[in-house]
Amino acid sequence: MIDDGHWQGAHVGGFGAGTFSRTYSSDFVRWPSKSGVHKYQTVFANQFAIYQKTEGSAPVAEVLASVHPQGSALQAWKWDYPVGAGDYHALYPKSCCDYRWEKFPAHVVWNSSLLILPDNYKEASYTVPLYRWHADNPTQQNVTVSLLFSWTNMIGWFRDTQRDLSGHLDHGKVNRFQTATLGRDTMKDLVFDRLRKMPVGEDFDGPMVIATLESPGVDVTYNTSFLSTGSGNEVWDPFSNPESFKRQRQLGQQRRGSSGSDRRDDRAKKD
Repeated sequence: MIDDGHWQGAHVGGFGAGTFSRTYSSDFVRWPSKSGVHKYQTVFANQFAIYQKTEGSAPVAEVLASVHPQGSALQAWKWDYPVGAGDYHALYPKSCCDYRWEKFPAHVVWNSSLLILPDNYKEASYTVPLYRWHADNPTQQNVTVSLLFSWTNMIGWFRDTQRDLSGHLDHGKVNRFQTATLGRDTMKDLVFDRLRKMPVGEDFDGPMVIATLESPGVDVTYNTSFLSTGSGNEVWDPFSNPESFKRQRQLGQQRRGSSGSDRRDDRAKKD
């Protein structure tokens, strides 16, 4: 019998190819991602965060999770979203979280759904969630809303039968950015993989990907890697204060230009 306690949420997949779930505390914690193996542990680097700014007002940036990591890991991030400032609903295969916090000028809703395809067991078994965010501005002023989605390269983390993730492997990991044109929109994605000499031969060893559309009015930026055991400021600083980061970047480009350097700075947030 498996009893992980009351911190649960609707799972993703579950038709035979593994699954994972995000709880109503908004953390990713349940990982039965390999058939016959069940793991339960929060991965704090796997998070959604929201930035909102009304014209003429100070910005607000918050990780959308009512928990926080222990120690100094990711201490630059703004944790502990207020308990009670939202509602979670789930009826498999769909779930949603309605975020209502007085510090957010815009009303934001997260929706999750799965590809349940009639008479198609193969594709319906894939662990492929569709996350859709809706932002509504009830005010009379313009509001800038940015979404950050961070994820860990978890290849090799589900190879053993332990209940936690302490036996994970992190050798030869590589993350790459790529794009594809879909009509008038551009699909931008990050592929999580590892260096390998042979094709994938184990179910815990396949690559993972997160992808989103860059459509009119939406800018997508990315960061292929950061140290999740560090402070996380290389992700949080440009996300929580993009105007200051832009000024610093422009100043740095001017300085590099005066010295003849042509180095690129690809650190950015995911909006």
